[in-house]
Parts: sequence; C-alpha cells; structure tokens
Amino acid sequence: MHGQLKFERESAPSEGLRSRKKAKTREVIEDAALTLFAEQGYDTTTLEQIAERADISTATFFHYFRGKADVVLSGYAYQMAPLCQAILERPSLENDLTAVRNALLETWIANVDLERTARTVRAVASSAILQGMSHQIGLSWLAAISQALAGRQGRSVVPERCVLVAHVVLAVFADAIERWIASECRADLTTEIKKSFDFMTGVSVDWSRPDGAQPANG
Repeated sequence: MHGQLKFERESAPSEGLRSRKKAKTREVIEDAALTLFAEQGYDTTTLEQIAERADISTATFFHYFRGKADVVLSGYAYQMAPLCQAILERPSLENDLTAVRNALLETWIANVDLERTARTVRAVASSAILQGMSHQIGLSWLAAISQALAGRQGRSVVPERCVLVAHVVLAVFADAIERWIASECRADLTTEIKKSFDFMTGVSVDWSRPDGAQPANG
C-alpha cells in the first residue's frame, strides 16, 4: 500500500500515485458527508451539499459512492475481510471466542480509524434509515464471522455452533462500542473490548454452575 512510486513519464502518474489520489478524494468526501450529518442530520443532508462541501461535482461523487448511505456504511464491508482473515489465522489452540477477541484487538483496532468509526456510529444512530441498512450489514458480518469460525474447525465444524458464537461476539463487540461512544470516545476502546469479553466470560462461568447457583460472595 505504501510501496515505492515509479514514474515512467511525467504526464502519466503511476498506479500508486493514482490510487493515493483516489483514496484522498474518497476521504475528503467521507469527511464532508460525516461533518454535514453531524451538523444537520443524515436525513436532511443532500448529495449536492456533500459534493459542494467536498468541492467536487455530483458526477465525481458517484465515481466513489452509490449514494449517501454508502458513504457511511461502505467502511463496514472493507473492515470485514481482514477481520475474518485474522480469525482464520489465529492459533488452533485458541477457542473460537478467544480467536475472535484477539483478532479484534490485534487486527481490527490496529487498522481502523477510530475517530471516523465514532462519527459513523453516531450517524447511524441518528437515522432510522441507516439503522435499517446497518442491520443488513450486521447480518453479513454474522455470516462472514460464522464462515471464518467454520474454516478454523475444518471437518469437525458444527455450523449452528459457529453461528451462535458469531452472535455472541458481535453482541459483546456492540456492547464495547456503545460504552466507548457513551464516554464521548474518551475511554480506551481496547480496554472496553477486553472488559466486555471479560463480562461475557463471567456470565458463561455463572451458567456453568450446577443448578444455576449464584456464585458465593467474598
């Protein structure tokens, strides 16, 4: 991604430079859109306003995004593939919950833009339209994580178990994100993710007690 640039002639920028320019334009559009969504709401913001704020034409906008919802939600799709690959590559000695936890902490956190993530989460929370669309994306994340977990297990896979684990880890992750956003992003997200997984582990231990007994105090 940050490979050495090679110029063959001045009038023809290398593919690396062209890709950087496209990435920069995409970033400018995203920033303009997220700023407008924060200022006046997603539902009342128009494509024309986004294009004007980004200093581009609406035609240029459509070179990068299918619509204003795509500005907010497309990042989720980009994040899914590397996370699932990281899950597949976790050591086989790790159980599935630990594998997803460590993939989130070591791959997702390390590569995601947290400031933009916070702005995206707030935009989704402000719009019923986006919430409906994000639900569909959540289902795709569920399917992708389930498949990654199945890939770790090979022939011994139990599909229903993979789906259940994926449901659990996505709920745990959402819990951490909600607390992080509630803190105005002052909390450390890595710590919040660890805390949520620790809470879930504690609940699992309680469930495993005979007859559903409460843990002893002290």
